[in-house]
Amino acid sequence: MDRDIFEDMKIETECAYISDLPYIKNTVEKKLFELPFDLYSKEQLQEFCDYVFRDNGAVYQSLMMKYRRNSRYN
Repeated sequence: MDRDIFEDMKIETECAYISDLPYIKNTVEKKLFELPFDLYSKEQLQEFCDYVFRDNGAVYQSLMMKYRRNSRYN
């Protein structure tokens, strides 16, 4: 799990800077659900969601539900 979701999402969304990600939340959310979650730790996903979506825990909760369904580590 050495991948960095911040850098990966910057590339996926074609953003010039990580700091731009909170301004394109809809695009980020769409791309986020397409990523293979086993590449990132739950902590990194939480940190990413906190940064991009601020206080909205709904996106993180949705990610975790998908993570649990798709994870081979259940």
